[in-house]
Parts: sequence; structure tokens; C-alpha cells
Amino acid sequence: MNKDILVTGGAGYIGSVAVKQLVEQGYKITVVDSLFRGDSLLGYINSVAKFYKIDIAKERDKLEQMFKENQFDAVMHFAAYKSVEESMKNPEKYKNNVIGTENLLDLMDKYGVKKIIFSSSAAVYKPSDSPLKEEDSLKPANVYGQTKFQCEEKIKDFCPKKGIIYANLRYFNVAGDGGLNYVDPMPENVLPIIMETLVGKRKEFVIFGTDYNSRDGTCLRDYIHVSDLVRAHILALNIKESITVNLGTSRGYTVLELVKISEETTGQKLNYRFGPRRVGDPDSLVASYQKAKEILGWEPKKDIKEMISSAYKVYEKLR
Repeated sequence: MNKDILVTGGAGYIGSVAVKQLVEQGYKITVVDSLFRGDSLLGYINSVAKFYKIDIAKERDKLEQMFKENQFDAVMHFAAYKSVEESMKNPEKYKNNVIGTENLLDLMDKYGVKKIIFSSSAAVYKPSDSPLKEEDSLKPANVYGQTKFQCEEKIKDFCPKKGIIYANLRYFNVAGDGGLNYVDPMPENVLPIIMETLVGKRKEFVIFGTDYNSRDGTCLRDYIHVSDLVRAHILALNIKESITVNLGTSRGYTVLELVKISEETTGQKLNYRFGPRRVGDPDSLVASYQKAKEILGWEPKKDIKEMISSAYKVYEKLR
């Protein structure tokens, strides 16, 4: 079993839950994170894990020194900038997603690390009305998705040549609390922003666009609970051959539907309004997770109401 795991971005929303679950299952964990969202995120890293504050794109020398000091069986690579909106306004910044991955791969090869679990995205796909399968067309609609696509391609090209096994895991929209009471200081995903509005931290929630090709004109997305997502990563540590799989629920909700379910689940009225479309937002992204079920024996367990209720329990403490 792969017991010594490097987790990049281990102070982030998904990475910190991965560290929590890995430690609970007996893995030895080292975390690398730049803490660009603030030092307060250190509090979400399990105290058993070893921590290095490193920007993997900009501080290659520090990253290499960390590799020299440790031996790893595998890497879980979460570290990345992830805002679709920001990526369209500041594409230069998002090159660091690719540079960081290149640095990581080079050092994995140099220091003999033979497995990488990569945090990819549904944003690599050309949008479709049907649940997306791994062999469907790839055509990122935004710069963020382009960087994830480029990272996937580099991994697929580099790893077989170096004897490294990879898992490219394409996430759909991640939501819910993974047991850490995580509050993102710079939220970009829709559900944390809804939560902040419900508890009065924001004045209003803006639904961007009303003319998308969906049931009600707002964007259609597939939401997956963070704990389900992390469970798939841990299962992927045991693969013997490289894989690319979707992680979603095969069920989509529009933004307006998400608003209504959030109101019903929390018993709170959400102050929202409609605004103009954002550049880079595709109409619909919903996953087929059949391949993950076949290869990993994985399927989602938690539904949208569990995602909303677990998140609300965290955010209502901010009132």
C-alpha cells in the first residue's frame, strides 16, 4: 500500500479533507501549500501532518529541498488557482497551474515517486446536454479549464515515459462540509457564496445569466459532496494502471434550482437577483460516473440536500 503521501494544496477546501481522511486511515502525510488565501488555513491541516509553506510554481528550489528531505509513495496534487471568472480576467496568473504541475512531475521523476493523483476538472469538456463521458470531446470554455487540460496532457505524456502511474480525476462542482467546519476566506464556488448570503455575510447572491440552454435559463451543474470526492482519491491510490475518470453524480441542478433547494433545506429566504452572463461559463456540465464505478468501485453516497445542510451548519455559526 502507498503509505507516505505528499498532498499539494493540503490547506485548501478539498485538500484539507483529503489530509483528514488519509491520516484517519493510517497514512503518513506531508502537506505543501502556498497559503495564498491566508495563514488562517493552517488551522484546517491535521496536526499529525508535516507542513511546508511552498509555492510549487514559483519556489522550485524549496520544493526540491522538500523532496530531498522525504520519501513519498504517491502525490495527491490539488494545488491550483481555480476561479473561472478570474482566469478570464487574469490569464497570466493561471499559467502557474501548469508550471506547478511541471515542477512536480520533474521532481517526482528525479526522486523516484511513482504515482500521482491529479485534481482535474469538468471544465476540460466541451459542454453537452447529456451526462459527459471520459471519451467525449474536450474543449475548455475558459482559461482555468485550459490549464487543467494542459496539465492532463502533460501528465499523460510524461508519466508513461517515466514509469509513473497517474489518475486524472475530473471533478464536477464540489460542495458540502467534510468534517472540518471549513470556511473559505475567498469563496469562488456557488454554494459557499449562497451560504454567505443566507447568513448575512453578503448582501445578495447574483445569478449570472438567464439565457443558457437549460430548464430555466440558468447554468446547469453537477454537485458532488467533498467527502465522496476524497473517498475516490483514496481508492485511486491502489490503481495498478493509469486512469482518467469523472467524479460527479450524473444529476444536474440549475443555479436557480440550487437557490430554491437551499431555501427549502435551510428554512431561510435568500436575497438574490439576476445579472449578466459571465465570460467562460458553459451551459451545462453533468458527469457520467460509470467509469469510476467500474474501475474504482466508487459511487456517490450523499445528495444535494446533505451538501447544503452540512455547509449551512458551518456557515450559520458566522451570524
